[in-house]
Order: sequence, then structure tokens, then C-alpha cells
Amino acid sequence: MDSLLSVNGLQVQFQTKKGINTAVDGISFSVGKAEILGIVGESGCGKSVTSLSILQLLGTNARISQGSIQLEGKELLSLTEDEMCKIRGNDIAMIFQDPMTALNPTMTIGDQLTEPLVIHQGYKKKDAWKEAIEVLKKVGIAAPEKRMKEYPHQLSGGMRQRVMIAMAVSCAPKLLIADEPTTALDVTIQAQILELMLELREKMNTAVILITHDMGVVAETADNILVLYAGKVVEYGSVKEIFNAPKHPYTRGLLSSIPPLEEDVEELNTIEGTVPGPGQMPKGCRFSPRCPYATERCSVEQPGIYQAGGAMVSCFKYEGGQHDE
Repeated sequence: MDSLLSVNGLQVQFQTKKGINTAVDGISFSVGKAEILGIVGESGCGKSVTSLSILQLLGTNARISQGSIQLEGKELLSLTEDEMCKIRGNDIAMIFQDPMTALNPTMTIGDQLTEPLVIHQGYKKKDAWKEAIEVLKKVGIAAPEKRMKEYPHQLSGGMRQRVMIAMAVSCAPKLLIADEPTTALDVTIQAQILELMLELREKMNTAVILITHDMGVVAETADNILVLYAGKVVEYGSVKEIFNAPKHPYTRGLLSSIPPLEEDVEELNTIEGTVPGPGQMPKGCRFSPRCPYATERCSVEQPGIYQAGGAMVSCFKYEGGQHDE
């Protein structure tokens, strides 16, 4: 598969009153053309920071201190802000977590949809309006002509999310980053949004980075999975490989917490403890304080990334090709 996006050794640091905190530490992955990559992990694992780094939309107190981000071989970290503006929305688009805050409450849906078409694609206003209506139809919004004249507060949560997707795909981006696109939506709307993203991949050859804490969503949509914990990669491989034979104790914990469909359960499995906060990272493996298999070595030394079957795993169990049955 041809690599569309390549991220190598990404490190992101935040300046705080207490000093410098490293939120993302040495993350590497790639996304092929028309591939859907699921990035999973609990809150605070670095998923959103990773996605915002790709678009260089980090806050003023954050900086990319190391690494490389390449889109079709072009190094994005060496581009000026003006050059990045041409990439954003055009080559790489993003669906943000909360459409109510991401959409401008003072502008109509039509104005917000036509703006990127005029700026990035050179459309005349009238043609942009027609194209925007077509895009709304593509994302399954009924009576699109009417919706174009409405404001975000007049739409339901599911409809606003569809508008966000319409805005993101209006310029036919090569890569779509979706940050928790189904959070706070009911199950029926969730399924429709995910189906829509799969359709976009099929029809427009768009690659997708799907950021979520929901392993069930990833199982249904993604080709490959990147599992993050406390700013580091703990497991990386195909959906089939990771769901059939998860290696890292954290991945196993995430998968065991999915409620089974075929049986009633009174109590779900949970992972004891919480993700360490900024500036509180343990010395060795970051998961070691919560890991049922941790040894003394795990508490003092950080594991590398090891090949284990078809996956890459950051756990000493798999060092030197070792494996556990």
C-alpha cells in the first residue's frame, strides 16, 4: 500500500507553570491511500495531540520538539503557516469532536460550507452554493436547500455532525482526520456516520484517521490500529491481528472491557488505575503501575518496539521475538 502520510518519532511538548511536559513521545505510524487507521486509547493518551500536530494546530504553549510528518513525501514541519493553510482543508481535513463549538454560530450552514470551496477550489460564490448542496446530499441531509439557510443551533446533533463531515470532504481531501466523530450521538446516528465515512473512502479514495476510545467502532471500520498509552505507542498492527491475538496487556484490557453482544453481563472488566497525568510519568514502562504482568525491570526500564506476529508491540515479553502463549 502506498504511504500517504508518514509520521516518524513525533514528540510534542507543552510548556506549563511547573515545567515542560511531553504529551506525545516518539510516536511513529503511516497511513496508506484509502486506508482507515484507528487510533485508540483512554483520555490523556495523546490521540488528539497527535492529530492536531499533523495539522499544526497546537496551542501557543505547545511545540513539536522532534520528529517528521510527511504527506506524500513532503515534510509538513518545514512549511510556513501560509503553506500549511493551503494543506488544511484541501489535502487534509478534520472533523472535530464537538460540532457545536467547531461550527460558527453566527454564520449560516451555507456560508460555512461555501467558504472552503471559494478559498481552496477557486469556485465562484454561485457555483460554490450549488456544490455545497450536492455535498449535503452526499452526507444524507434531507432538504439541503433549506438547511443551507439555517444556523447551527437550528440543527440536531447528528445533523451538525453531518455538516462537519460535509465541510471536511467538500474539497475532496486525501486524508480525513475524525476526532471522536460519534461521541454524544445516539447509536443509530453513530452507525450512519461510520457508514458515511466508509462510503467516502470507497467513492473518493479518502484515507481516514479515526480517533476514538471505542474499540467496537474501530473493529467495524478500521484496517489498522495504533494503540496509544500515556503518549507512547504500545501496539500497532492490523485490526484482524490485534482483535484476534492482542499482545500488549493494555490492548487486552481495552478489548476485555467491550460488552459482549451475545450475553448479559452484570459487571464489565476494567483496567485498574488511571493514565498518568502530565509530569507524572513513571520511570520505566508507562503502563507498569497498572499492568498485572509487570516485573521489576518494567518499573525502571522502558521497552522498545518489538515485532510480534504481524504486530509491533512495546512490551519486554516480546523482546528478541519471544512470545507468550
